[in-house]
Amino acid sequence: MRTKSTVLTQEERDIIIMCAITIHGEHCRNSEIAKRLGVPIGKVKRLIHQACLKLGAHNRNEAVYFAIMQREISLNEAYPLHELAEILKSASPAMLRRIARLVRQGLEHGYLPGENEPITCTKKKQDMILTKRERDVLTLACRGLSNKEIADRLCISTSAVMTFLNRACRKLGARRRADAMMLAITQREIDINEIGSFGDLVWVLAPLGAEPIEKLAQLLDQKLGQEPVPLGS
Repeated sequence: MRTKSTVLTQEERDIIIMCAITIHGEHCRNSEIAKRLGVPIGKVKRLIHQACLKLGAHNRNEAVYFAIMQREISLNEAYPLHELAEILKSASPAMLRRIARLVRQGLEHGYLPGENEPITCTKKKQDMILTKRERDVLTLACRGLSNKEIADRLCISTSAVMTFLNRACRKLGARRRADAMMLAITQREIDINEIGSFGDLVWVLAPLGAEPIEKLAQLLDQKLGQEPVPLGS
């Protein structure tokens, strides 16, 4: 249910999708993308640069985020449902079913809930490994902000941003910023509601369609050990 791309070329979309995909918990390097797509690494770098310019992104991480938010690529092109369920496991299954009902009613293209409406999340875990500042920096990175923008928002230096990112990477067992962002979400160091509003989640999930969103809710029920709510209830 992806809307027709109006910004990225097919080659640029393919590259950005590959930037989003994780293999064994890590994002693909440019050399790995080049090998998988059968193109020179120089072309991969050029296409990523072109996509960043078109999307208004500073780097490949932002490009993935902006491409999803601008519906240049859809979530299911980058993540299978079981990975999406892992990413969304801090969310409430009931909230996902609410989104599925909105989509089924044909409101995915016109319904824009209030920006400040919070996302309903499950109980936050207690054994956090990141400090508050490390979490703050990673949360803003997940929102697509550059290091400079994060530094300005938190009133710290860009070198301090890099220090907190490097510490977070070590604690999470990640080699790169993109991997740290994903691991922080899946390990529930960062909750979905800290990244965006309910309206943002509706906008991102709606192109999947109602049934896949309900399937996500069922997968979350299983992860949380809850009895699934009958579909359509």
